Amino acid sequence: MIAKHIPMKVARRSSFRDLVAYITHAKDKQERIGQVLVTNCHQSDAHDAVHEVLATQLRNRRACSDKTYHLLISFDASDNPSPDARQRIETELCEALGFGGHQRISAVHTDTDNLHIHVAINKIHPQRLTIQNPYCDYKTLGMICQKLELAHGLAQTNHETHTRGARSMALDMEHAAGVESLLGWIRRECLTDLRPAQDWAALHETLGRNGLT
Repeated sequence: MIAKHIPMKVARRSSFRDLVAYITHAKDKQERIGQVLVTNCHQSDAHDAVHEVLATQLRNRRACSDKTYHLLISFDASDNPSPDARQRIETELCEALGFGGHQRISAVHTDTDNLHIHVAINKIHPQRLTIQNPYCDYKTLGMICQKLELAHGLAQTNHETHTRGARSMALDMEHAAGVESLLGWIRRECLTDLRPAQDWAALHETLGRNGLT
């Protein structure tokens, strides 16, 4: 299982409304959206709850950073946790990030081999109206994922926090979309052949034998 914060590149473009519209939109795929849950809101309907969240965010005019947190929880292709287990996993991850009492809307996506959950979280607390910005959230998420994998009998994933760059992005894509990345394919199919290459000519020759340019 992988849990990851999906940041907005430009904070001012972050929109809780747009994020909820994205994670709850079926896009003409009958099996894309599974269970939708609203937590810590007075409204039980997701689209009604959006207005409640936006009203809460407007009450904090001091915060300059992003007021919306997008959490992605992706399970291994071999895992199919029950709705109750998924809800407990979501709750524990949010509590670990300090969002236990915060408003959130989550949607289960079933359109890939990897069952995954998108969680839209309001970073503004509904009573205190303070903003929660988790520190080193990737470390927290990695530790809690390891704990949850054992507790729920899920496939165990390497949660090394030093993975960065292209390899990190490839792993994130593979777990979120259930599709093997090119980097993953190269590592599996021809990395052993590529390692001995001592010059560019040998490298290109090896790539060519594997259908790559």
